[in-house]
Amino acid sequence: MIRLLDSGVQTEYAVRALACLARRGEGAIVTVKELAEEADVSVNFLYTIFKGLEQHGLVHAHRGRQRGFSLSRHPSQISYLDILNACEGQIEKKQCLLDHRVMCDSVHPCAAHQAWNLLREMAENQLSKVTLDQIATQNPPWEQVKVK
Repeated sequence: MIRLLDSGVQTEYAVRALACLARRGEGAIVTVKELAEEADVSVNFLYTIFKGLEQHGLVHAHRGRQRGFSLSRHPSQISYLDILNACEGQIEKKQCLLDHRVMCDSVHPCAAHQAWNLLREMAENQLSKVTLDQIATQNPPWEQVKVK
């Protein structure tokens, strides 16, 4: 589980590599080694990440002569929230905003419970609107780092 908008390096690397894969075009099968070089990520770590992405149905693994990974859906049908959930797990639903040691629910809500639930729902809604297609094409931050 992750806290609201608290993603880790695994999600960052997954996003970079999936964006590279998306730019290759529909049906492209690419090895993890190629994606790791293109995304500037460790091959071993990226392979572990892609196993998780495969388990969550975001990529297909191809074995045999043409081995590698391909996207399981069109990039416009894969959201940032899909990637985040695959890498980090679902956004926590019951953690209390006022005291992380306590679980809030509708039976025993804290003063901020309703507002926090609304914020989580809004965040999930907005993150589900950001697509891999947009991530791959609209000013990717890692491209800015390469330019400097």
